[in-house]
Amino acid sequence: MKGCVVARLLPDHAEAYQALRLRGLREHPEAFTSSYEEELDRPLAVALARLTPSSALPNDVFFGAWRGRELVGVLGLQGRYRMKERHTATVVGTFVAPEVRGMAVGDALMRALLDHARNCSELVQLDLTVTAGNHHAQCLYERFGFGKWGVYPNAVCVNGLFVDKVHMVRKLR
Repeated sequence: MKGCVVARLLPDHAEAYQALRLRGLREHPEAFTSSYEEELDRPLAVALARLTPSSALPNDVFFGAWRGRELVGVLGLQGRYRMKERHTATVVGTFVAPEVRGMAVGDALMRALLDHARNCSELVQLDLTVTAGNHHAQCLYERFGFGKWGVYPNAVCVNGLFVDKVHMVRKLR
């Protein structure tokens, strides 16, 4: 990952995070459950809250890949906190800007996320969904030990077209 640095995103990064998130939602609407239209009007306070470390949400974290001062990739982890499922968390919000794809940015982000997850004492397993047909993303997840366990047909509707989501899981311990 030449020329990029991966680090945990914090509240100071909220503007850059929000801008890159909106870019991902706009350029690849089929890849996200959230929509550009819904997210566009959300105040910066939502991004600030998402990036603020919280003892109540210890497994929630976002990592960013920086090329100089430009945020070019993001990847997050969202924990579950109900008693029966706090051993699991979901990988969310993956986006790597097209101009740095093929430079192992996704790999670096996933390594940082997995390092964090392994240090979360309660976490045993991670899950995620990936848009059916997004072979690059699915291959990234498979390289890091995620396996497919099912497909959710017609999971999202984008401009009148239904898109399936592939469910994947990875054990940590």
